[in-house]
Amino acid sequence: MDDQFVKVPRKRSRGIGGFILNILTLIVVLAIIGIGAAYAMVFVNPYVGYNPFPPPTLPAILGTPTPTNTPAIPLPTAWTPTPSRTPPSTLTPSPVPTDTPVPSPTATEPGPPFALQPGNPVSIVNWVNDLSCEWMGVGGQVFNLDNAPIANLGVHLEGELGGKAVDMDALTGSAPDIGPSGYLFNLADKPIASEGSLWIQLNDGGGKPLSEQVFFDTYDTCDENFIFVNWRQVREQ
Repeated sequence: MDDQFVKVPRKRSRGIGGFILNILTLIVVLAIIGIGAAYAMVFVNPYVGYNPFPPPTLPAILGTPTPTNTPAIPLPTAWTPTPSRTPPSTLTPSPVPTDTPVPSPTATEPGPPFALQPGNPVSIVNWVNDLSCEWMGVGGQVFNLDNAPIANLGVHLEGELGGKAVDMDALTGSAPDIGPSGYLFNLADKPIASEGSLWIQLNDGGGKPLSEQVFFDTYDTCDENFIFVNWRQVREQ
C-alpha cells in the first residue's frame, strides 16, 4: 500500500519561495524607510538638493544698523546747489511801524491860591479920605473861598511913578475904612498918569507870593485917582 503513493518533495520549493518573499519584504521595508527618511530630510531642510519643489530663497537678514554721522550718500567735496530755472522773486520788506511814544502827561504846577476879583483893577474917584483930587493911591480888600474877608496877608506894590521908584508893603485889615480886610497905599499928592510901570502882588506876610504880579495903569484925572484892586481866593493853599 505504501508503494502505491509517491511522495513529492515540497520542502525545497517552499524554502526558495520564502527566501524570495523575505527578500522582497526587506526591499519594501527598506524602501519605506528610505522614503520616510527622504521625506523627513525634506521636512527638516526643504532646500535639500533632491527636493523638486524647494521654497523661494529668502533674502539675507540685515543686521541692526550702527548709527554713524557719515551720510549714506556722501556729497561731493565742493557742492554747489543748482539754481532753479526761475529765480525767486525778491520780496521788499514792508517797513515795520514804529510806535510813536505818547508823551507822558506833564504834571502842571497849580496856580497861585489868589487871583484878581473879576472887574479889577478899576480906576475910581477918591472916596477913602477928604483929600479929594490932591491925592492918588491904591487900595482894596481880600476874600477867601467863602467870600469872607482875610486879614494879615501881605500886599506888595513896586515899580516906577513919575520918574521915582516905588517899593511899598501893606497888610490886609490895616485900612478898616475900606473894609475888614482893607489895605491902602498913598502914592502921590496929585493924580499922575502911568502905563504898566507899577505892579501889585499878594504874599503870606513873610514874602511868599500868593498871587501873580498884576501890572496896572494910573491916570491924571480927579475922577480916576484911586486904583481899586480886590482879590479873592481860588483854591486851598
